[in-house]
Amino acid sequence: MLRAVDVVPFTTDAGEPMVALQDSTGIAHPVAVSQAGLFVLAHFDGTHTAEQVRDKFRSQFGAEIALSEIDGLTRSMDQALLLQNERYEQAYAARVSEYENAPYRDNRDRWPAADALAAEIDAVLAQTTSTSSSVDGIAGLIAPHLDYARGAPCYAAAYATLRDAPLATRYVILGTNHFGRSLSVVATDKDFYTPFGRVSTDRDFLQRLERQLGHTLTRCAFDHQTEHSIELHVHLLQRLHGDRPFTIVPLLCPDPSGATGTRPVDGYGPDLGEFADELAGLLREEESRSDEQTIVIASADLSHVGRRFGEEAPTTPTFLEGICEHDRALLASLEAGDFEQFRQQVADCQNYSRICSVGCLYTLARALPDHSCAITKYHQAVNFEQETHVTCAAGVLTR
Repeated sequence: MLRAVDVVPFTTDAGEPMVALQDSTGIAHPVAVSQAGLFVLAHFDGTHTAEQVRDKFRSQFGAEIALSEIDGLTRSMDQALLLQNERYEQAYAARVSEYENAPYRDNRDRWPAADALAAEIDAVLAQTTSTSSSVDGIAGLIAPHLDYARGAPCYAAAYATLRDAPLATRYVILGTNHFGRSLSVVATDKDFYTPFGRVSTDRDFLQRLERQLGHTLTRCAFDHQTEHSIELHVHLLQRLHGDRPFTIVPLLCPDPSGATGTRPVDGYGPDLGEFADELAGLLREEESRSDEQTIVIASADLSHVGRRFGEEAPTTPTFLEGICEHDRALLASLEAGDFEQFRQQVADCQNYSRICSVGCLYTLARALPDHSCAITKYHQAVNFEQETHVTCAAGVLTR
């Protein structure tokens, strides 16, 4: 069986169409295959024999492929750690052990040097002027986890509420678990080391949350290793804070719009609603006993549409207008403070537009139930050439 991989089309210098198989966990290196090779690999699902794959190839292309070629492709995929088998599990276990023994979570090799990254972030934040809002009134933010260039309008709108204001001392950052194994809430107690330096994780806050839940949240902490949805905001906060220290509580949230609702699919870990309620209680406790401010950030993208994400027809402006209406109806539920209606709306349509951040938006709204939510920006990052379109929003929850 072929592991879940990203398939990225490209064209060689000779004009030959190819695809790159990219491992989002970062354990395997990218592998390039032809379109015909991709057809063969699409049948590596754990049920087809080599003979059946050969027969399907003949039916599709009217040409023969030798069993030895299929076997060779199998060996190549195995060598590249792209098959779901014991060899991959051993490599995965070794990476987990490496992460657990590391003194911090280090993401510096995935980003430009500090000066270049600072210039990129400053250019994004400069797109919107500061607001008159004070951080004293802000309890939560909604902002994207797109790359900075595509998500710039909403990053700028969200972080304009914090710029030039007294900043918080703790940020609970709710992300999306794009690549990991956990089917429940998963935390990491590692500090984050970025091109701007080291940011401490508030382990005391995290441990108190675990005690209240009666669940260990760091069981699958390795899921954070290649996850980008939290580190994007760590960079932004570091740039805003400068030398002023702050801590983070990094948490990845599952999708509560599936068949099991807020309950974890595998039965392990807390119910997401229970988690949000306990987080709400801990936030209230912190607010009552300390002058230190905590802000909860939902690192959230919305719809993922276009042929790159599985649409059959080419994208049209009319189609994107429909996606805008769909997104805004969901955002209206968040503005109304009805987190359960938001979740149910996505469940009722079976999340047809592939919103990846239902979990962190639901958790944000449920953990801050008495706060006013205002959506300040909506944006569609559109690329007709590559047929990949992602939408996002900026929002603020105030006390």
